Amino acid sequence: MDAIMSKPKVTAVAHEPHRAPTTLSPRLAYGIDDAADALDLSRSRIYELIAAGEIAACKVGKRTIIPAAELTAFLERHRVERLSGRKAAPDAQRQGGPVQKPRR
Repeated sequence: MDAIMSKPKVTAVAHEPHRAPTTLSPRLAYGIDDAADALDLSRSRIYELIAAGEIAACKVGKRTIIPAAELTAFLERHRVERLSGRKAAPDAQRQGGPVQKPRR
């Protein structure tokens, strides 16, 4: 009866003294493969977007990485309005309608 009522043994896990316990933290940057997976695009398309200046990338040695904020900004720039199917206009144009040149 004592075996059933007793608490289970807890085994201590030795931690490495130089390494803090792991916690989940947001990623600061993505490699090309991870950025392609995150945006559901191909690697080739990611490289095309970088070449076109749509996405800013950083080189660290031979590695190309893309800041997470850059991927978020890319998505915001390409957001479409929910019902109309049109691209969302920048806030300044959305409030005042189409921009017209003044007549002389």
